[in-house]
Amino acid sequence: MPTFISPIHTAEEFQDHWNLDDKIEIFIARVEGWQLDVALELLQKDVSNCDVAVLMILLGFFEMIGKYSHGYLGTRDSEKYFKLCLLQVFPKIPARDQKLLKTLYSDVRCGLFHITRPGSNVIIQRSAPGSIGYNEEHGLLMISPSILANDLKIFFSAFAEALRDPGNTSLRENFEKRFDLDNNSPITSAKRLARSDLGCGAICCESCMMGMLEKPAMD
Repeated sequence: MPTFISPIHTAEEFQDHWNLDDKIEIFIARVEGWQLDVALELLQKDVSNCDVAVLMILLGFFEMIGKYSHGYLGTRDSEKYFKLCLLQVFPKIPARDQKLLKTLYSDVRCGLFHITRPGSNVIIQRSAPGSIGYNEEHGLLMISPSILANDLKIFFSAFAEALRDPGNTSLRENFEKRFDLDNNSPITSAKRLARSDLGCGAICCESCMMGMLEKPAMD
């Protein structure tokens, strides 16, 4: 049974190692196939009550891209990199507009991730005139899942092409630093061992994972 490491790549395709271009293509396929395209399909099929789920899918994008763009190797600073990417995607938002940035992070991102709902000051409306609208006087934020999904798809298409360009040395170096961090953890090694040493073929087999974590790494 093949072990998929993206929607279109399997571990069996890369017996020796991943070079930088391999890593970039795997990452692009993951973001498109497991994140952005899934959000768009939910919206296109008008799945009942999907707007909140779509936002939960999409809001993970900002922190991730922020950290990959800057080569961040830590495990904290979620708010910092969320905001940095937000300003990359929407450069017309003034960097000094901390109330808007804070509301998006705290009341939308953290609300959805931690308590499965946004703050009471957040209005989710597909028919909004843009991805994000903010009324500073009343502290109200309106967000459109459908427009945001399309905006992120457009942004990521350009970001993917920038990663593929060998001339973007700094961006590619930063990307590889973060990619290597995220794809070389002890549990990743355990998954590889579970597949090769035990032959069960189940990348998420918990008993395999826990057993292999007690074995020395073999790669």
